[in-house]
Parts: sequence; structure tokens; C-alpha cells
Amino acid sequence: MSYLENIGKNAKKAFEDLKAVKHSKIIRVLENYNKSLLYNKQKIVKENHKDIKNSKRKNLVDRLILDEKRIESIRHSINEIAKFKNPIGQILETWKRPNKLNIKRISTPIGVIGIIYESRPNVTADVAALCLKSGNCSILRGGSEAINSNKILANLFREVLQKNKMNKNCVQFIDNKDRKIVDDLLSKMNRYIDVIVPRGGKGLVAKVQKLSNVHVIG
Repeated sequence: MSYLENIGKNAKKAFEDLKAVKHSKIIRVLENYNKSLLYNKQKIVKENHKDIKNSKRKNLVDRLILDEKRIESIRHSINEIAKFKNPIGQILETWKRPNKLNIKRISTPIGVIGIIYESRPNVTADVAALCLKSGNCSILRGGSEAINSNKILANLFREVLQKNKMNKNCVQFIDNKDRKIVDDLLSKMNRYIDVIVPRGGKGLVAKVQKLSNVHVIG
């Protein structure tokens, strides 16, 4: 089984498990993750320093930095996401057919969401939290220049999921830096991924839309 296929199968299984999880537990996970970011602040800064030191594109260093202020900003975002109303099961629209059949459009999770993004490591925490809040599992592929920062943010999330007796594969981070991985993610994972979301510049979005055989939200 390939590296990516294993991630895909893990994500599908995690999504099935997630269907049975109460929304109150998801809120608790997000609150625990918020605390974990606080407790592990120095570890996050240490891993972030590795990325800054290794950066070959000095014009992008500012985007990479995770200092105490930015970690607090991430924690604020997680806190706000936790407070959002449960988006699942909301009645979005109702109408009646001529035969008197009543129809409702109700919000449901998408499933497994693949997110491809560039150098800002805060995206790892933000999108993982947003996906979980909305009942979805996430497969994250961040920019290689932020590999250490992204890994610790994702791993802390996975630890919190496990501590709350949830499937840690609700959040998975692709830590393989090979650029071919992105091409394979877009062209060979349609059995496992329900939608791809590129987050970055026009070049990234255009590449994703060109190569992907998975639905794309650009």
C-alpha cells in the first residue's frame, strides 16, 4: 500500500468514526487543543526556528514566523471556531412540491477534505479545527518550508484527539516533502478525498484546478 493510499484509507475510517461523535465532544477537543498550544508554546517556537533557519527564500521568512504573539492569535482563532454554532443538521431551505411532498435541504459534512497550502503554518491549526468543527476529516499538505512548524501543530491536534478517545486520523499531515506527492494527491486520491481546497496564490490554485480529478473549491 502506498504512503498516500494509507493516509486516504485512514481518513475514510476516521470519517466513519466521526459520524458517531457528539458535537459537545468536538468542542471539548478544540478547547483542549487551545490549551495544548499554550502548554507547548516553547516547543512550537523551537520547531519554528528550524524552519526559519532552513529557509532559502528570505522574503518569505515573515510568513513563517511563529512567535508568542502569533501563537496567541492561533489560539484566539481556535477559541472562536469552538464557539461557532454547530453547522451540521441545520435546515437551509424548505419547499413543497405540487404533489404536497415537503422537501428540506439540510447541512451535512462533506467527508474527507484535502487542503494544500503554502508557507503560513497557522493554516494547519485553523483548517484542521474548521474541518473537525464541521464534522469533516482533513488531510493537510503544507509548504515544505514550514515542515517542522506544521508537523508539531498537527501532531498536537492528533494527541488531543487520542486523549479524548477519538480517531486521531481525523487530522493527518503529509510530512513527505517530495513535490510529486502533491501531483499524486490531486490525480490518484479520488477514491478517498471528497474535495480539495487550495489555499494560496493564483499559481497554486491554477495548478490544483488543472491537475485535480477530485472536486476543487478554488
